[in-house]
Amino acid sequence: MSPPAPLRIGFCGAGWVVRNCYRPALEALGGRIAVAVVLEPEPAAQAAVRKLFPDAMIVSTRADLSAAPVAAIVVASPNPCHVDDAAAFLKAGLACLVEKPVLRGTADRARLTAAGRRGGAALVAGVACRHRPDAQRWLEGAATIGPLRRLDLTWHRHRGFPATAWHLAKSPGWTGVFADLGSHLVDLAGAALGWRTDGLDIRFARQSRTGHAAPAAWYDGTALEVMPSATGVADRFEAQWRVAGCTVCLSVRWLDDTPGDIVRLEAIGDDGACRLDGLFGFSSERRIPHQRVTLQRRGEAPEISDFMPGPALHVAGFAAMLAAFHRRAAAGWQEQPDLDFTAALGDAIETALR
Repeated sequence: MSPPAPLRIGFCGAGWVVRNCYRPALEALGGRIAVAVVLEPEPAAQAAVRKLFPDAMIVSTRADLSAAPVAAIVVASPNPCHVDDAAAFLKAGLACLVEKPVLRGTADRARLTAAGRRGGAALVAGVACRHRPDAQRWLEGAATIGPLRRLDLTWHRHRGFPATAWHLAKSPGWTGVFADLGSHLVDLAGAALGWRTDGLDIRFARQSRTGHAAPAAWYDGTALEVMPSATGVADRFEAQWRVAGCTVCLSVRWLDDTPGDIVRLEAIGDDGACRLDGLFGFSSERRIPHQRVTLQRRGEAPEISDFMPGPALHVAGFAAMLAAFHRRAAAGWQEQPDLDFTAALGDAIETALR
């Protein structure tokens, strides 16, 4: 039996995440997904896109991308464009993988649902951290320790502002550290809790700006040459809420006083605890050297799973996410409990921040 034909996709946007995450992930999939067209509206950037995807057609408008001979779109445009772009492609019957953040709340969720149902097209959240092998191990371990009573989720960077100017421009719900790093942790919390939203109650949510910016070190020269002395977005965010009988504590920072970057996920249940220590993403400025998941069930010896630190795990997460998108694209529109969870929490946090 011959292998299935590759899924022909288009990219809406070709920025840093496409170059450094999606491109190597596609190579790891060995041709199962073929990039046929890329939307890049800036003429000055189109030559670089041609080098990145030499076999792809380059277009400059959303209409041209919708009309291209593809079955699916990866929406990787600037965050404030995500809902407009995804809604247009879904209505056209094109399956969409939308980079995080996919939506801000229930209004965005309703709009995307209407578009997906109209076009009969699949919608998938592009939140790659959930698909990383170490995060999968953490979720598997958390599922074995009984009802979860507490989740402590942290991602702090010592100096980790994004590179592009739009990231630093105020756009409520789309920019700032919560939209960036927080999207991943919210998604992981939802996955650990089975996407339940019963009893959702925000205890507190607060955000702040430190008043200055420090560029991330791993953008390979693409960071802004002169970072602004002050940005329009929050670079620190923390919140606590109760949901499904569990207390969730979340803290994300682009700029932290302690040197080194860290991700720590801790799940505590009636029958034990499961913790991931290490770092997601591409930073080499690690606060701890190892990448480890420790599962401690009550009355048993700890189970330790070590992973190789570095960006390979992150690329593997993108590859697994794209493979899942390949499977989902053919199924057409389906309800997504992960996006229901994100939308409900988004509305609750927005209300708490007012």
